[in-house]
Amino acid sequence: MLDLIRRHDGHTEALVDAECGQRVSYAELAARAGRAAEELAGLQGRAMVFLLAASTVDFVALYLGCLAARLPVLLVDPDAAMGKLLEAYRPSMILCADDRAFEGYGSRALATAPSYRAWRRPGAYAVHPDAALFLSTSGSTGSPKLVRLTEGNLRSNALSIAEYLELGPGERAVQSLKLHYSYGLSVLNSHLAGGGTVVLTPRSFIRPEFWQALDGERCTSFAGVPYMYETLHRLRFKPARHPSLRTLTQAGGGLAPDLAAHFHHLAVQAGARLVVMYGQTEATARIAYVPPPRLLEKLGAIGIAIPGGTLSLRPVAGMAGQELVYAGPNVMLGYAECAADLALGDVLGGVLGTGDLAVRDDDGFFRLVGRLNRFAKLFGMRIGLEEVERSVEAAFKVPAGVVEGKDELHVLLESPGIDPAEVAAFLARDLGVPPKAIVARRVEALPRTGNGKKNYAAMTVPPC
Repeated sequence: MLDLIRRHDGHTEALVDAECGQRVSYAELAARAGRAAEELAGLQGRAMVFLLAASTVDFVALYLGCLAARLPVLLVDPDAAMGKLLEAYRPSMILCADDRAFEGYGSRALATAPSYRAWRRPGAYAVHPDAALFLSTSGSTGSPKLVRLTEGNLRSNALSIAEYLELGPGERAVQSLKLHYSYGLSVLNSHLAGGGTVVLTPRSFIRPEFWQALDGERCTSFAGVPYMYETLHRLRFKPARHPSLRTLTQAGGGLAPDLAAHFHHLAVQAGARLVVMYGQTEATARIAYVPPPRLLEKLGAIGIAIPGGTLSLRPVAGMAGQELVYAGPNVMLGYAECAADLALGDVLGGVLGTGDLAVRDDDGFFRLVGRLNRFAKLFGMRIGLEEVERSVEAAFKVPAGVVEGKDELHVLLESPGIDPAEVAAFLARDLGVPPKAIVARRVEALPRTGNGKKNYAAMTVPPC
């Protein structure tokens, strides 16, 4: 990534810290990352590093420094419990910006990132020479299952995103997503690859300080996941109130078609665009996108493959549906679930079975219709839970979560204004099952991961 940064005009702003007003040019960022690489390499040989994420220039310098020094690095959610991660991988170094301590580790200050300290311990596990970055598959819970990425994965996906979003030196992205999350990290990587500017802020998108930073720094783009757009819809958000805003991007799960149409119309009225995208951490970030001029025509679709990638469908044994398969240079090496897995090489060969069931239309656009592992057996019928959720959300305009019980489906409704009995009756008719087979109830909020995705593991079924 450092070579991409060095090719840009050194005087152009690369980063702005909206909290303290710090501004860093491309020349300064390259120099800081280079010095960080030298300092980190001097502390240890090639071994796993945990880097706790922060919305600061110091974090970006350390992230780029680890890549440049070829130190395989896991980006960690600073708010997540780290016990399982530490137990599974026992990193040789932890880079942390807060005042916590780590038992068995000694610490020292970092000259190149003064807000961080390096916590070190002897001993290390072998890491494959191509592994550069590790990201959590959940992004929030501290699960020890990691995605193993190469610098080539990062580089290719950043350049691909920069190409289809037409990112250049005039683009200024506000940091609306956490940087340990693959979508948030891809915003940083793609803008640095394209020569744009990233405005860093720890503020939530629901805070006025966030929008003050967006307007004050003349940001041109905002990235959000579905729950963020659902929230903005309730807050009556209008892009026209933010004159510099030219692009809204959406990924991290399916956005309801009516909401996609709503924000598309608002964006067009403001002279902006909405770009709906699809991706997985396993493919670094992005896999597909819908060209904005075709969004209304293709509502509900994930679109076409990103530049440099291909999408196809393959049969699934015992099922009528077909699995979406992506191939491209941004596909991970594979997973790691324990320290021994860090030494594994490329087990996928650039081909990723996404686990999503999909169909392709006559124009080559793909649409998701379910998940391989999201099915329930009810009265002898195989029922796709994703399809049930979409049906409820389309009919009642409310976020919903569906999980399987013993002999019934449980439907969680994120709205005080919806009658659960009406939803249960609707689904019983739609699925052709007895009313007792559907248990619907209202919840204040659906459980979500730190990335805003629905957390099905936390959608517990009430005891009998």
